[in-house]
Amino acid sequence: MIEPATGSDRSIVRIMGIVIAVVVVATLSAAGAVLLARKSGVNITLPTRATARPAPALSLRRAIELRAGAAPDTAIVTRLAAGTGVHVLGRSIDATWLVVGLTGAPDVVGWVPADAVEGVRDANRLVVIADARTVTAAPNAGAAQPRDLPDLRIEAASSRNNRLIAVIINDGPGDLPTPILLAVNDGAPVRIETKAGEPLRAKERVEVTVPGEYVQLRARVSLHVQTEPASREANTANNGWNGIIEPDRPNNLGIAQAVAVGPERRLVVTVQNDSPIPIRGTLTVTVRERLPSTTLLGRDVREAMLEAGRTLDIPFPDIRDVDLTRIAVRLSSDAIHDAVLADDSYPR
Repeated sequence: MIEPATGSDRSIVRIMGIVIAVVVVATLSAAGAVLLARKSGVNITLPTRATARPAPALSLRRAIELRAGAAPDTAIVTRLAAGTGVHVLGRSIDATWLVVGLTGAPDVVGWVPADAVEGVRDANRLVVIADARTVTAAPNAGAAQPRDLPDLRIEAASSRNNRLIAVIINDGPGDLPTPILLAVNDGAPVRIETKAGEPLRAKERVEVTVPGEYVQLRARVSLHVQTEPASREANTANNGWNGIIEPDRPNNLGIAQAVAVGPERRLVVTVQNDSPIPIRGTLTVTVRERLPSTTLLGRDVREAMLEAGRTLDIPFPDIRDVDLTRIAVRLSSDAIHDAVLADDSYPR
């Protein structure tokens, strides 16, 4: 049998009804405010780490710098290789820059140009963000992160047999299990083989030969080291190195021979690379009449890549019926500091 409600019971019911009504109204008002902010294009606060839902994983179309602001002259957070996985977290007001977090490294957040990200359909639908440092929403944000971080640094650079050598040290307290990328003179990063199957331990250094990089002449060189994919470091400001590097062995290009070829006796000059490394650069071969005349007979200027110990034939089709005893051939190049000047001319 149900007993009739007393006066105090009815008062409790009325109070509970008022509380529920207030909660419903407050919830609807908050939702309406967020919707209005998104439509008007103003900045809004992103969800916290506990409530953020991961954005879809995308990738970079090309190698690009992750920057601290939505402009090409802002500080570089790190350099990213083409194909690096990212999660888009927001956009600039004009939608030309995006805030992204890195797949597998959610604490690495910064700006990239919108056209550098593959798969973004409509950037204007993203949340407007004024400062990437305020972004706390990131994939895997709830995962525990290691406290001991690695810290890559280029300790030294030099040449050995005219090949570029870099000494890389992990200066942080944490091991570095990821491969290493090294960029030379702001070029595309190349993968550096360190220790097969092993991480670079804390305070451990490794000496590497940079693939495809040769020291042809004394020049200033800039290097930048990073991980693949880019991961958290204790300090990314010390990833660069600048200095003067010069060959440790002589480089030399010379004229091997000059010959008259075929029935029309057309001139062909053969250039030889006597350097320990391939030489890439501009070669100029000039042909004149011998003294007392200095009449110019022909000149060939070309970009060449000549492997160590190999030769290159340079024909002069307009110089016919050549008398080899009455010509002077001269080779010059800005690609090297030539070690043997005597073989840059013919006859010797």
